[in-house]
Amino acid sequence: MDLDATFSHITVPKLDNGAFLLAHIVGWQELELIPGPTNVYFGGEYVGVSEIDTRNVSDTLSLSFGRDNKVTVMRKLKKEMSFKKVIGGSKKESYLYEIVVRNNRNVPIKIDIYDQVPISNSNDITVTIDELSGAKHDLLTGEANWQSVIQPGEVKSVEIGYTVKYPKDANITLQRFKTVSCPSF
Repeated sequence: MDLDATFSHITVPKLDNGAFLLAHIVGWQELELIPGPTNVYFGGEYVGVSEIDTRNVSDTLSLSFGRDNKVTVMRKLKKEMSFKKVIGGSKKESYLYEIVVRNNRNVPIKIDIYDQVPISNSNDITVTIDELSGAKHDLLTGEANWQSVIQPGEVKSVEIGYTVKYPKDANITLQRFKTVSCPSF
């Protein structure tokens, strides 16, 4: 069955330096689809298996087309802008990350870039946001989201930076994630 769809990409470079292609299908209710796995083809090539969930009450059905290798993503710590220091009875750690997305496709892409600022559950630990490059920020979860359209061959760069201040005798762990092969959304 051939279906009309709009496409977008999503990336969470803190977890995986890949961009994932999503198809959004409107009017899927008339297709009498049943829930279950489906074989997905894109550009005449087999992409893999996705899952159709018809219990979704939304008017738009989203299908994952997997990793799009023509969109490259990199998240790196800008060491020259990041530091650790002791001031009186406190320690301060500052981090600045740059996220770079390159569109190697021959058409513009719409992409959602997600990252996160740490959240403190203690009054002794404070987190200050230093840079968000215009991201939408959720104060409760720390989630930062950039929505962007990237032209063919264009490179988009955003930054996320924060400072954590805590008592020097406290041991804190700022979670560091390793790259995973395929995150689930």
